[in-house]
Amino acid sequence: MNNLPERIGNYRLERQIGKGGMSQVWLARHQTLRTRRVAIKVLLSQDPEWIERFTREAEITSQLRHEHIVPIYDHGHQAPFYYTVMEYVEGGSLRDMLNQRGRLPLELAAHIFFCAAAALDYAHAHGVIHRDISTGNILVDPDGQRVFLADFGIARESGKSALTTVNKVMGTRGFLSPEHASSATAVTHLSDIYSLGVVLYVMLTGDLPWPYKPGLGDDGGPFAPPMSLRDRGVTDVPAAIDAIIRTMLALDPSKRYPSAQAAAEALKQALSRHTSTTQVMTSAPAGIPSVPASPPAEPHPVEKALSPDLLKAPLQEALTRINELNDPREIARLLNEWSNARPWLRRPALGRLAAIRQIGHRNIYWYTLRVLYETREPAQNAEEPDYQMLESKLEREPGRWEVPLPAPHGFESDSGGVVRIPGSMRVVLCDDCKGIGRTICPRCNGSRRIPAPADSGLPGDPMPGAPATVAASASASVQVAATPRLIPCPDCQGSGGLHCKRCDGTSRLIVHKTIRWHRRAVTMTEHDDLPKVDEQWLQQRCKKRTIYCEQAQGGFRSEWRLVPGIQTMIEAAEQRLDANTRIVLSEVTVHFIPVTEIVFDLNERTVARGVGGGGQSREPPLHRWYICGFEKLLPDDRRFLNWDRIVALGATGVSIAATVALIVILVL
Repeated sequence: MNNLPERIGNYRLERQIGKGGMSQVWLARHQTLRTRRVAIKVLLSQDPEWIERFTREAEITSQLRHEHIVPIYDHGHQAPFYYTVMEYVEGGSLRDMLNQRGRLPLELAAHIFFCAAAALDYAHAHGVIHRDISTGNILVDPDGQRVFLADFGIARESGKSALTTVNKVMGTRGFLSPEHASSATAVTHLSDIYSLGVVLYVMLTGDLPWPYKPGLGDDGGPFAPPMSLRDRGVTDVPAAIDAIIRTMLALDPSKRYPSAQAAAEALKQALSRHTSTTQVMTSAPAGIPSVPASPPAEPHPVEKALSPDLLKAPLQEALTRINELNDPREIARLLNEWSNARPWLRRPALGRLAAIRQIGHRNIYWYTLRVLYETREPAQNAEEPDYQMLESKLEREPGRWEVPLPAPHGFESDSGGVVRIPGSMRVVLCDDCKGIGRTICPRCNGSRRIPAPADSGLPGDPMPGAPATVAASASASVQVAATPRLIPCPDCQGSGGLHCKRCDGTSRLIVHKTIRWHRRAVTMTEHDDLPKVDEQWLQQRCKKRTIYCEQAQGGFRSEWRLVPGIQTMIEAAEQRLDANTRIVLSEVTVHFIPVTEIVFDLNERTVARGVGGGGQSREPPLHRWYICGFEKLLPDDRRFLNWDRIVALGATGVSIAATVALIVILVL
């Protein structure tokens, strides 16, 4: 017994039924209440941190009173051991069941999943994150009907300090979320949903969603989307379950179901062969009068094409809104609220008068496409003097679109510049100086001398101020008696050559190719056709929620083209392309506003008069109106104004104005 006593408290230990890293679980029986059997978890470590963690687990679990969470009966210290007394669940863990049976039937796996999800949702609602959801911490009785979530040993309560080292990874390998591998403090309730998705996969296949345990150790692989159930040989379950598991195991936590309950609802709908879309009418809650639904519409292209990357929390809120507005009493409350906001102007008690005939829901989507264009002009030759005489290594000369450029800073325009193409450098002799660094002086043509000017003052020149006849005589005699006078060329200083400007005297040129580039950011917007609601009013009064935001490198994602509004923008964006311009980065953001259409009448029956004065009752006219946004706002509508009061107020105003005018006339 590892020196454990035979008795702990009022219980006699019978046999060990479980073991952890620092604890053992024993089946025990009450000393006097012989039929009462319990499970006692005994902490073997005397480390203060483990003692505090063990006590924290008992404290947290004792506060969670749920039918699918193992209840705690007692907690105490019997030197030197700390212990917790809890209900004994005959059967063992889900891990043991899987080891014995292999993969589970769909019905049993779904039942266990629903029970665990309900317990997890309850814990999350009370601010507790489990952080170690795995098959080893779900207890199941032999027939699989009683299911319990257990072992809150590393759980964390929201808003309270945790016993967690920032960079310490805690949990069960294979069931950890990407956040677990980052840091235990990065784990949220969405991490529990990820782990629960792994549990569902293991129940249906008998294996982990990957051929390795991701994230940890030398044998750990990358976190990646799960293998499909079909790839694991499972073909007897609805295909929609694959999508549910992919959503639960999304690498981005915001793309997972926002709650365990939402995941459970999605699985229930998949099992009942119904899709989970915000455009299909859901049944009204029990006890609520039935209202005919609008004809089911095809799922919106956004929900079909972009489903894997949609943010699940806004969609879940939209589904909650649908369920609320399927209740005619909620619609009546909103109609009355609209009437009471301006009782002197609007028809009173509109909600009491309205008989709801039909309710339909849809999402109105807005699309934003951001595109970063990059222009690279054709390569140009450039040259510079070879000052350093460096030897350059041979390398392949890339095409202009292969030349590396500075990484873009998001969707910001960049004036760019000029860059050299690697591998394009050549060293050549300078053509102008023929490789000697000097060019022939154009003035003396390399002869180093030029004829002296007539007024140079050299011997033999006429003296300044001498009579013209004398000068002419002297000049004639010199021409006859001597050769022409030459002087050193002043341009080349008598050297016959000039410093070569092209190679700057180095005799060699470095010749290379360059390209000029720049980037330009463009933003485009589109939206779905709006219902008969003023667009400006809708956008001013109702907040749009972001449901999708993804980027693509070098073009557009294929699934974007499946959404008509996005495809329209893509076509416009592609018209800006040419041989010198490409797309380096693109991003699509989708926002939405939920809108509910209600069809109702106001119990206003009319009588059609016939020949002879008889009459026939007609059905009251039907009205269509819209409840907009998560704010559940009703736009102004002239049909539902209190025209009797408006006319009466108008007549009273006219009467008062006339009386005042008459008094003024009489006074004047």
